[in-house]
Amino acid sequence: MKVLFMYRYGILGGVCTQLFHRLRYLPNSDNIEIHCGFRSDHGVKAMLEDYATLHFGLTKETTTSFLEENNFDIIVIIDTEEYIHAVEVANIDSKILIEVHTSIERNLEYLSRINSEDIDGFITVSQYMVGRIKHHISDDLQNKPISIFTNVLDSDLFSNNDIKSEGPPVIGWVGKIDDHKDWRAFMNISQQISIQNKDAEFWIVGGQTCPEALVQEVFDYAEEKAIISRFRWIDRIENVKMSSLYSLIAKRGGLSLVTSHCESFGMSVLESLLSGCPVVSTKVGALPEITNEAEYFQLYELGDYQTGAEKSLNVIEESSDINNKLQVERDNLVQLYDSSLRSIDYWNMLQEMVNNE
Repeated sequence: MKVLFMYRYGILGGVCTQLFHRLRYLPNSDNIEIHCGFRSDHGVKAMLEDYATLHFGLTKETTTSFLEENNFDIIVIIDTEEYIHAVEVANIDSKILIEVHTSIERNLEYLSRINSEDIDGFITVSQYMVGRIKHHISDDLQNKPISIFTNVLDSDLFSNNDIKSEGPPVIGWVGKIDDHKDWRAFMNISQQISIQNKDAEFWIVGGQTCPEALVQEVFDYAEEKAIISRFRWIDRIENVKMSSLYSLIAKRGGLSLVTSHCESFGMSVLESLLSGCPVVSTKVGALPEITNEAEYFQLYELGDYQTGAEKSLNVIEESSDINNKLQVERDNLVQLYDSSLRSIDYWNMLQEMVNNE
């Protein structure tokens, strides 16, 4: 089986990280040959070159001939419309699958422009995204199969680190500084928490590439909400150190606060839970699918700052008991999402698609 993954952006982001996890646990078989194609390299070569044959420079003009010169059994196109256009005109017999990761509505509009005769099915990461795909695709595509393979991660990397930490509880928030992740909602909930808890600190993690004007806006808003004296911004942290950060927050009796407007899956939530850190999150997108709601994973409606604050305060007050319950639940999360256990299911899914051709 000769498989090609195509994604425009060769960056060290969520999509390429998922490719890394799948390729890392590729079955030991001479029957699977993996290729990955990108427009350009922005760090992905170092991540994937030990696991697949990589191709760069795949533009709208060069991709069609590249596909025709190779004989791929399966081509998986990840959220890249220009590669779908290349498949439309290429003289190939490959099985074409569209893998959908983005949950941003404007970025899903390309699905409505796909022709039924050009593809064989879809892959996505959650039941929520199945609904979004069906919403956007044409009537002719409604009978195309949609398979779900959830995101996976290294549960050894994201584990409860034995960190000794003293200090007040921390409300941690991880993400890009944008309206989608909604950093202002974090500030508003933090303000309400600060009224009831005079010691809690409020940490933002992320936003290294923020323009200077937005940086100033963040600090100004923290001052407006009267939390500036307890506000901390860590604009960059290596992914391998995120588990230690989550564990530190948990040891200090805190939690991860999620204010996102939508998520196709919710990797930061899973990373936090596996690292032993409780989560209070908006009830949006696929976030409720990660695991059943419990004391260590509490949901509130988007925009309901008061409930978000109340649930966060509850976690702080009961942190020791809640952290112990989360540690018991961790084994179940590992079985569901560990890359070493689950990645084989992805390859079996592709093999089954080829066998059913």
